[in-house]
Amino acid sequence: MNILTHRYLLLGVLSAGVFGLGPYGSVAVSGEDAKPKGEVIAEKVEKKAAQTEKAEGKNDLVKDQIEVKVDAKNEAVVEQRGEASWYGKGFHGKKTARGEKFDQNDLTAAHPTLPLGTEATVTNLETGKSVDVEINDRGPYTKGRDLDLSRKAAKEIGLKEDGAAPVKIEAKVPSKDGKKDAR
Repeated sequence: MNILTHRYLLLGVLSAGVFGLGPYGSVAVSGEDAKPKGEVIAEKVEKKAAQTEKAEGKNDLVKDQIEVKVDAKNEAVVEQRGEASWYGKGFHGKKTARGEKFDQNDLTAAHPTLPLGTEATVTNLETGKSVDVEINDRGPYTKGRDLDLSRKAAKEIGLKEDGAAPVKIEAKVPSKDGKKDAR
């Protein structure tokens, strides 16, 4: 590398620091890079929910909706309304998408698009009861469902063992470094 190359690299690094360019040292100019992470995730969730909504048929318990909000700590929250069911005994001890063993007695959930490790509050819209879960798996694979809860999480919100319920999912968007995204 010659001296001229070093100067351009140094100029680029200094510009990024001085002008506050993107969180990873790049300028976001178009496409997904220009959007806050919460919006990008919300778009993915919305696309999947639209596909799921078409397949719901008689299982359509609530009109699916997705929006991005900001909580009291200025963190992005993806809010989704949809249908949830639960999974347990048949999957107990099997590996989740996150690589850990599924425990039906933990407060976890499976979602098709939210990032693994996302913390979410799930509220049963029929009972008003809520539970905090961690998204550690992919699914559900039943037509018309937006979320699969562990048996314990389902019990906490009063989800019947033989069915599904309309729910509100409030997912705190994790950033790339594992901390919550403030956008």
